Formats: sequence, structure tokens, C-alpha cells
Amino acid sequence: NSYEKQRVADVFRVPFACPAGQESEKDPEAGWRVPISDRRMPRWYHDEVDELRQDEGGAKPVAGSNPEHFELYRGLQSEWWGHDVYSRIGIFYFMCHWLTSASLYSMCHIYTELRCIWPAYTTTACFVAAHRGILKLDIVAKPREGGGLLGLPVEKVVPFTPFLCVIGMNIDYSILEPSPLRQGIVYSLSWVCYATQFAWALRMYYLAAPNTQTEERAESPGQPWWPQEWPLPPAFEEAIYMVAAPKQSQQPCLQQEMKAAKGKKGYEVPAKRARGAPAATLPWKLFRGACISVISMWIFIMIGRAFEMVNGERWLLKQEGRMERWPAHMQPWMTPWTRKGSRN
Repeated sequence: NSYEKQRVADVFRVPFACPAGQESEKDPEAGWRVPISDRRMPRWYHDEVDELRQDEGGAKPVAGSNPEHFELYRGLQSEWWGHDVYSRIGIFYFMCHWLTSASLYSMCHIYTELRCIWPAYTTTACFVAAHRGILKLDIVAKPREGGGLLGLPVEKVVPFTPFLCVIGMNIDYSILEPSPLRQGIVYSLSWVCYATQFAWALRMYYLAAPNTQTEERAESPGQPWWPQEWPLPPAFEEAIYMVAAPKQSQQPCLQQEMKAAKGKKGYEVPAKRARGAPAATLPWKLFRGACISVISMWIFIMIGRAFEMVNGERWLLKQEGRMERWPAHMQPWMTPWTRKGSRN
């Protein structure tokens, strides 16, 4: 290794007894190192000089120029920034759906198995508060051209839909006698929830859609910034946590200055720039497919609900000879799929 190839004096490094050798440089004609001054310089100094001169002849930094490593890193980010951004947005959308489904699962468990009323309200309130909190933290209300009805802030309403479900299940599983009025109230609450969730599915597609910048964003302290070639969704600009290399730097790059000063070619070599690459649209295309799937599922659910309201509940799955169980207290210990008049 390089340690074993050092001079004996550099290996032991005994002060005064083993002084370092004279400052030298490699003679390209002779092929070995020749002294250039009387200064004593250790071997590691010459190794660092050789490493710095590997890139001799770099571009001379001028006013307003960007360091080379900034440009190279920014060009490298063009390959993966889209995957990073939409993975974070995908986790956020997952938590939104999970909190809503967790509240629905909890109230179903409490009403059907525990036979309770008030715990359903308190448990649902916890999930509603958590859902409202993450929506308030991650979504930024930024003005965006176009959109129409998709621009409505549905995220301010959608966390509270489980409360309507609790009220509907409370009427459904109560000891009140069935009546068209109470059934109509339950249907009305369900359609309000369906419409809100469907609008939220459309809103999620709109919020996650990329937005092309027409001009470069101005940098300001404490504010998010990304290059013009990144079509990021503005609604999540404060929650993507991407650190993009700047295009302009006020501080000079010392390494670039040393490289340029070591050779005469520094005035002739152009500065390195980030390689041009098209916008990474594959992550958005994959994410768009997931959003369209959610929209399609809500359409399917609403069609099935309308069909059951016209033809009767559970008619899509009900077989002949099976019983319908509404409300729950009339048949408290008989499962819905039990055949009528038997326990098999």
C-alpha cells in the first residue's frame, strides 16, 4: 500500500532525528522527482499536490459562476428526484386512506361486536383529529391556474366524514323501529360521504399533478426552491424535503480556484454544466395510475349503492333463501349469511 512505499523517515516520523525531504516535483522528462526548494516537506504533502493536479486546467471561476460539483450533482438529481418526491406524496396519501378506514373499522367493531355507542364517537374523533392534522401540515394552499371545481379545498371537509358514518350507524343499530324516514336519513348521510370522498379522490389527483414552471424561481432564505426543469406539484412544496443544488452561488469554490491556478489551460476550458435531461415523468405516470384507480373504485361503489337503493339492500350478493338482517337488534346473534330457519 501507499504507507509501505513511503520514505523510512516518513514512516517513523522522529522529530529532528529524521527530517522530511526537500520539496520536490516530478520531472516529466527524467521520470523522477527533483528538488525545487530547500523547504522540508513530508511525503503526504507531495501526494496531496499530485491529487490536486490530476484535474489541472479546470475552468477559471468568474463572477456568478456555479461550482462544478453543484452542477454535477444537480445533473445527477434529474434521474431520481421524481421517485423521491412521489414516494413521499404516496406515503401521505396512504396515511389519509388508512386513517379514514381505521375509523370505519373501529366503529363497525364497536357497534357490531361490542354493542356500544359512545366509544364509537370518541374513537372516531381521535382518527379525525389525526387526519385533519396531517392534511393541515402537508398541503399548502397555493394559487394555481385552472382546475375549476378541482380547486375547491375538499381537504378541509373530508376528515369529518366518519362522523356522518357514526350517526348513520347509530340510527341503523339503535332500538328504534325501522321506518322510511330513518332509512332515508341513513341513505342521505351515506351519499354525502360518497360525494365527499369522490371529490377528495379527484382533488388528490389535482394536487399531485406536476406543474411546469415558466420561469426560474427566485431564491429567498427560509423558502423552498427547486430548478425550473423540475415540474413539482406546488401543493406539497413544503413537504417534499428535497435539497436541490443551487444554480448560482455567492461564495467562490476554493477547489475550483486551485485547479484553475495550477495550469495555463484554466482560461481555455469551459465550466462544467449539468447535463440536459428531460423531466422524469415516469414516477408521475405510475402515481397517476394509482389516483385513477381510486377514482374508479369510488365510481363503482356509488353505482352499486344506487343499484341497491332501487332493487333492495344486498341484492347484488343475496341468494335465494337467505335472510336480510335490518336492524341489527332484531337478530343479535344470527350472522347475515345464516340460512333462514336453520343454524347451519
